[in-house]
Amino acid sequence: MSIDTPKIRQNVDLINAFSGCPMGKPLDDCPFIPYYKLNDEQAQIMQIETIPQEELDRMRAFHRDCVPHYRERRR
Repeated sequence: MSIDTPKIRQNVDLINAFSGCPMGKPLDDCPFIPYYKLNDEQAQIMQIETIPQEELDRMRAFHRDCVPHYRERRR
């Protein structure tokens, strides 16, 4: 199955977040944790096709806000 789809291209900025936590250890409330358990990068990326766009937008907002929150929680 190809990961080159219009929806995946539209949400390409989320691919890294689906593939693994860029911060090392995800926060407990990270919405991407269930996808890390797939342990298969193509399967993780393909999940973008199954998630409603509204949910992807919420996940994107979480991801963008994660770095400053992650730093605060580590202190």
